[in-house]
Amino acid sequence: MASLLDNIIALEQEAEGIIEAAHTRSKTILASADDELTRYRGELAAELEARLAEFRADVEKRFEESLSQATAQHARRLRAIRELPQEFSAREVNRILDRFNNW
Repeated sequence: MASLLDNIIALEQEAEGIIEAAHTRSKTILASADDELTRYRGELAAELEARLAEFRADVEKRFEESLSQATAQHARRLRAIRELPQEFSAREVNRILDRFNNW
């Protein structure tokens, strides 16, 4: 009878050891998963920052090109207006005034 009781106690101790080992292993796996998740989040954040920097640079480049084109067009138009003969400007002003007066 003592032998049966000793076997049961030994089996319970073995089961407790197995359970304790499983808890330890699960904690190790969980820590490993947390580390991997942290690493993955860091990689994603770095990739996102790189993509945002690339997008920002592209937008700034397109803005600068658009601004340059608009400035050049504005300068051409101002130059065209300045090159108009003086009598043209006076004639147009008189036409506008005549319209307002005859309204």
